[in-house]
Amino acid sequence: MNKPVTTPSQSDPDKTFPASVLSVSRHELGKTEDNSDAKNQPLILTEKDGKVLPSDLQGHAFIIGATGSIDSPLKDVASNTVLPSKDGTTPLYNGDGMVYRIDFDNLTQTAQLSSRRVKTPCYYADVATNHCEKYQGSDGNSKSTDLRFKNLGITRVSGPLGTRNQLNTAFLPLKFSEAEHERLLVTWDVGRPYEIDPKTLETITPVGKNSEWKEVNKVGKLFFKPTTPFKTIQSSAHPVFDPYTHEMFTVNVGRSLSNVLSQFFPLGYLLKTKIAFPRYWYKQLKFSVESITFFFKNNFRKIPNIEKFFKQIKKIKNNLIISLKKHFFDKIIIENDFVYLIGWNGSDQLKKWKIIHNDSSIKIQQSTHQMGLTENYIVLVDTAFKVSIGEILPTLQEKKFKYIEKIFRYLFVQPQLRDNDIYIIDRRELLPNKKTVNAKKVTIPGEAAHFLVDYRNPDDYITLHFAHVCGWDAAEWLTEFDFDDENVPLALSGTPRLYGAISGPMDISKLGCHVINGKTGEFIRKNQDLLMHEDYTWGAAIYAYRERPFPDRLEDIYWSCLGCWADLKTPHIEGLYKDYKYREIGLESLDDITNKGKPSTLLRLHIAPLDSVTEEQNRLSIPDGYQFPEGHWVVSPQFIPRSGTEGSTEGYILCVVHYGDGTEENNGNELWIFDAANLKSGPQYKLWHPQFNVGFTIHTAWLPTLETRNASYCIEMRDDYAEILNQQSPKNKALIQDLFENWVYPKKEPQPEPKS
Repeated sequence: MNKPVTTPSQSDPDKTFPASVLSVSRHELGKTEDNSDAKNQPLILTEKDGKVLPSDLQGHAFIIGATGSIDSPLKDVASNTVLPSKDGTTPLYNGDGMVYRIDFDNLTQTAQLSSRRVKTPCYYADVATNHCEKYQGSDGNSKSTDLRFKNLGITRVSGPLGTRNQLNTAFLPLKFSEAEHERLLVTWDVGRPYEIDPKTLETITPVGKNSEWKEVNKVGKLFFKPTTPFKTIQSSAHPVFDPYTHEMFTVNVGRSLSNVLSQFFPLGYLLKTKIAFPRYWYKQLKFSVESITFFFKNNFRKIPNIEKFFKQIKKIKNNLIISLKKHFFDKIIIENDFVYLIGWNGSDQLKKWKIIHNDSSIKIQQSTHQMGLTENYIVLVDTAFKVSIGEILPTLQEKKFKYIEKIFRYLFVQPQLRDNDIYIIDRRELLPNKKTVNAKKVTIPGEAAHFLVDYRNPDDYITLHFAHVCGWDAAEWLTEFDFDDENVPLALSGTPRLYGAISGPMDISKLGCHVINGKTGEFIRKNQDLLMHEDYTWGAAIYAYRERPFPDRLEDIYWSCLGCWADLKTPHIEGLYKDYKYREIGLESLDDITNKGKPSTLLRLHIAPLDSVTEEQNRLSIPDGYQFPEGHWVVSPQFIPRSGTEGSTEGYILCVVHYGDGTEENNGNELWIFDAANLKSGPQYKLWHPQFNVGFTIHTAWLPTLETRNASYCIEMRDDYAEILNQQSPKNKALIQDLFENWVYPKKEPQPEPKS
């Protein structure tokens, strides 16, 4: 393993990763008539250099991000600013979703910003169980149940209640008919998508009923536990919508326990939880022995044929073993891999097709973070954002078990899969009377989390645009385990420690363009188009492009790249990727590059038409780009089209920029606006406000107009949860129903917010 990196922060503070991203305000902002929970009116954003915003900057930009949880440590009471990752184990992207909307429709008053938390039923349950002692198992009754949620990796879970649907990752605009106003979904990887009202930002309804979605795994059945009210559902953070056919598609993923256990991670949790599995079966065995002993004491004299009796017992035992193998071991541990393609027309029940390859259900080993859609095909990718057992099984929080987790983290956590399994589904085979659909499987070397596709597929040619995040693992974040026992930083020297920040890249990223025949699964070009740039393509993260009018072919894609930071390079991430298969930058050179640092960048990738290049020519080029100043970190780019234009570069790029340690007048958070046709000239406008305090934001959306939702589709909450609540164990049923009746169904939050 390489020696720890020496960071430059002591000699050059401007090169440290900005700690301003570590804190976020949970206050909601907006007009009282739109949001009664808003603490302040919309923020009137100020242009930093006194410039007047251009008249052709239009519409409404949406940004979504995580804002910590109800029990996150408070940094400032007045602004309700929290430190989501202060505990040292929680990533910044674990937290309640907050939707930020920047309105450019009345520039005489400059841009305005509103914000509102995404409030699903599990959100209200989380707040209530955190504030109300009756749900915390602390009434002195040893049989009472603690319903509170706790952070666990990328998720937040409650043993009796299930998994939080935090909806903090992405958006999907939809318009199913001319009569409907444009609708907006919020999404993430572990839960049903929800629809919000674009104007009020209110959370309206899930897509699909509880009964229409399957859990990711039936592991609870092994312990004879009922399905929790908030099921663990693995889906896609990027469902797709066809504006021509007015169809939305997403997925419902199931993973067998053998699939999940293949990552070896649960062994650490089993040991950390005092070998919970054997303890459970010991209790069951003890109960059985006590029951049999009681039986014989009271009935031995009454049995006329003891030999016949034992034969019957043996028969019952054998039948029980066969039944357990058939219904539990095979179905839950071995055969529970599934992926359902889900279609929705905006008003009716979900349509579902089980995706088959080689006569078996396809198996997702990591995630389906993103999907792609063309006029004739749907593309699924086993994306480079691993969801390990650590996000599915419960864990104890006691400090005395931390050292065990640290050991097993280093021994058993594995890197991302090196290659992408691509599954291609022909939309013409999605017939309403079919229950399955076949997929072609293609493998593309080099891992990717985000990709885009051209909508048109002439001659059945599918064009995929990948950001190959080589040796970069967004599912790994900095934790307290990255420090030695004497609390001396191994690879960090910033103050405060950068708990929760995504680990830095262990190689340079590549941008790729791959063309596949949808019918045969064959590559069209012998030499796939790949491009990397030593100054620009480090940690290629999030994309933006002109989405309106809807493009047939992508000509220009804007990529924000996170850069290379010494603060984010740790021995743990080095160990995972020191033997990276497709390495371009040697480890010694990487050490030198990391020490010097690579800034965040915003670049424009141009893709030449396929018929305009020879087999030897590269279709990809970077004609324009911008390197941010040292110490600045850029996320969440959004293309805003210039009014009255149609070109792929005619518009603006809005993005969130962090810098400093959060003590600046503007909290170290600003919105920068670039000319999309001239990135290299730098930001044209910088917007800020002293109350604009955002944390880790991710994806974005843009709507040309803002209208109140007028769609009729809405799932009634009480009906959605009635059946699943009736299935709860007698021990917890009354308490859980009390929680729903008093807080979840009425959408109420106990007050006040917890104190630090």
